[in-house]
Amino acid sequence: MLALLLDENISHEIADQIVGTRPDVPVVSLRQWEAGRYLSIDDATLLQAAARERLTLVTYDQRTIPPLLSRFAEHGLSHGGILFVDQRSIPSNDFGRLIRALIWFWEEHHDRDWTDRLAYLSRAP
Repeated sequence: MLALLLDENISHEIADQIVGTRPDVPVVSLRQWEAGRYLSIDDATLLQAAARERLTLVTYDQRTIPPLLSRFAEHGLSHGGILFVDQRSIPSNDFGRLIRALIWFWEEHHDRDWTDRLAYLSRAP
């Protein structure tokens, strides 16, 4: 089942608003998850911790995460899934668009195992 972990560069307000309107959508911000224990930690450690909890990372980071995923694959390491967001299609300051897109994505894909999957979030139809 798809459960979302919003990286530290996505406002915790996104998770709060989703949970407030759709409590059935499992989403948590990195600031709230594990009492913020993984804030500012290296991405590899974060991905391993998220995988243990079966959380899919939602991130705008398309610079450092893809090479890390390649290293994970080379070493036979798994991750809980990655959902990339692009600033051009969903600006990080457009909370409404991001919330709608995340809810739509969850509705469409929540029943799949997200281990080692990756996808790009687009605008909700």
